[in-house]
Amino acid sequence: MKKWQPQVIVSVGGYASQPMASAAKAFGVPLVCVSYDRIPGLATRRQSRYAKVCAVAFAETDLPRAVHTGAPVRRELRQLDVARQRSEARQRLGISPQAKCLAIVGGSLGSGVLNSAVGDIARGSSEMSDVVLFHVCGPRNENEVAPVVPDDVTYIRRSYVTEMADLYAACDVLLARAGASTVAEIATIGIASILVPWAGAADNHQFLNATWLTTQGAAVLLSEDELRTPEGTKKILDVLGNVHTQKALASSAYALGALHRGPSLVAAIQNATA
Repeated sequence: MKKWQPQVIVSVGGYASQPMASAAKAFGVPLVCVSYDRIPGLATRRQSRYAKVCAVAFAETDLPRAVHTGAPVRRELRQLDVARQRSEARQRLGISPQAKCLAIVGGSLGSGVLNSAVGDIARGSSEMSDVVLFHVCGPRNENEVAPVVPDDVTYIRRSYVTEMADLYAACDVLLARAGASTVAEIATIGIASILVPWAGAADNHQFLNATWLTTQGAAVLLSEDELRTPEGTKKILDVLGNVHTQKALASSAYALGALHRGPSLVAAIQNATA
């Protein structure tokens, strides 16, 4: 701290952030807490007591000195133009131009619950024409046996995708968890999505993240239990097969993402140094 003499320290929470946040307090350096989730984690709640500013992604997040800034989203995603970039993105990912593409993404580590649903989704989608399932299974699941997929369904599996901008641009529908970053990216870009919150998340925060979109007609909500049923599979395929539903979901999501696309977070950090 003495060597670098920072003007401000930004914490995005998690236990690893606590030593630096404590140092900020000890040395009198302004601290900005950034809360991605609707319900802040323990580290963020503790640090908020002495933070100069708490930048929150959700207006209703209850933290002292809270400023509603939206969530930090990478520039390439903020600037993504799906209509303009879809064709090239599909070409890079090996997805045919006219296909109905469902991207199944379980976060950086993958999701066993989502992975186990792929077979049922594939069998159900065989009744539709020209379907591509792009499945990001997670690095810890890459050696699992691939699901049995009908011959008339194109199945692409990756353990990990580094260029999420391409996948977001290429897919018609995203089936995903409801982590804070995913929810923010859906709203920033305007993606038709079906969200399956992780039931084991602390304070049920993934469910609360998801309902920010789903209660405003900007995403479809599925519980883990519902995902395992024929009704859950049907709900996914109904969205994949209906362009009007996709456009409505994407448009509603995009309308909610204005703060994520703007400079509010940068301004909050700059103001903390004043």
